[in-house]
Amino acid sequence: MAVILVFSSPGETLLRGRPVPVMVGNTQRVATLIGQRLHLKPQAIVPQVPYPRTYAALLTRARQEQADQALPALEPLAPALLADPVWFLGYPVWFGDLPRPVVSLLHQAHPKVVLPFATHEGSGFGQSLTTLHQRVPTAQIYPGLPIRGSRVDRAACAVDHWLQQYSTSSLIKKEID
Repeated sequence: MAVILVFSSPGETLLRGRPVPVMVGNTQRVATLIGQRLHLKPQAIVPQVPYPRTYAALLTRARQEQADQALPALEPLAPALLADPVWFLGYPVWFGDLPRPVVSLLHQAHPKVVLPFATHEGSGFGQSLTTLHQRVPTAQIYPGLPIRGSRVDRAACAVDHWLQQYSTSSLIKKEID
């Protein structure tokens, strides 16, 4: 079995350097593509205090959380989801790292296998994979899928290619089946 856990932030996002409104966050859109291919419903990582919908206000809060190493409280996820051994874990790269709600989640549960996917605007994964290794040192962390947020509309091919790599992996196949 596997689960898709995703932290995404609707509201405003950057497109060609300018904030534009979006109803569904970029990372959620990638999670939906992955979910369609795997026949799994992505599960949202939801902070108890929602993030601001304006890009500038979101940046201010996220920057302060990073500086404070905050662990924002999350809405509870079903224990069975957290106990699933294989996580497709999606997040936007904020300030070159994991967003703090994802770090909060990693304090609650420890998957055996993590397949990360992230949206960014030029940083790729930044140092988020290093942080993942530090937060879940016993997990097998597979090569991830970074997608530029402004290109999520054209991400289907990249998602398919990425998932195809794991369809033949005996460890992943065993855990997913």
